[in-house]
Amino acid sequence: MKKLFLEKKTGFSTKNPFVIYESNGNVFYSSDFVDKIKKGKRLVFNLPAGKFYLEGFIDRLDKPKVFKNISLPPPERNIPRKRYKIIFGNNPNKCTIYYKAGLIVFDNAFKDAPLYIKYDIYFHELGHHFYKTEKYADLYAVKKMLDYGFNPSQIGRVSIVSLQSSQLERKKFIINKLK
Repeated sequence: MKKLFLEKKTGFSTKNPFVIYESNGNVFYSSDFVDKIKKGKRLVFNLPAGKFYLEGFIDRLDKPKVFKNISLPPPERNIPRKRYKIIFGNNPNKCTIYYKAGLIVFDNAFKDAPLYIKYDIYFHELGHHFYKTEKYADLYAVKKMLDYGFNPSQIGRVSIVSLQSSQLERKKFIINKLK
């Protein structure tokens, strides 16, 4: 496995199967997340800043891939932002932000989850600074994820993993915005 340490969002391209791992061994991104390579097509994707490990071959691009720009609706509220302490504990809501305490509590079920799942949920909670509406907090997370260098296929996977079947409309909303 090859080390892949990135200081900023970086674009890559390949026609070869690959797997990119986090330092804890979680799969961060893989050619299996989409079917392009299986169909013989070139996959162009981004990785955010971070330390990763690569199995396979990919080519670094001069600049990141530009994905569809996500437009956010006007804010529904404006809660002052600050740095939050993040902890894991028993949380039936999966994740909760406590503005006054400066705390975000993830459920223990997410402790070993891949980073792209944690980031998406984290950005969703931050989205509540601006939006009461859950789907708009989701949209805020989508925009932030793309800005950081995550890929639409990772973001789409999060909605499948983290949202319940009763939240089908939110899943559809996210997927439609990513298309």
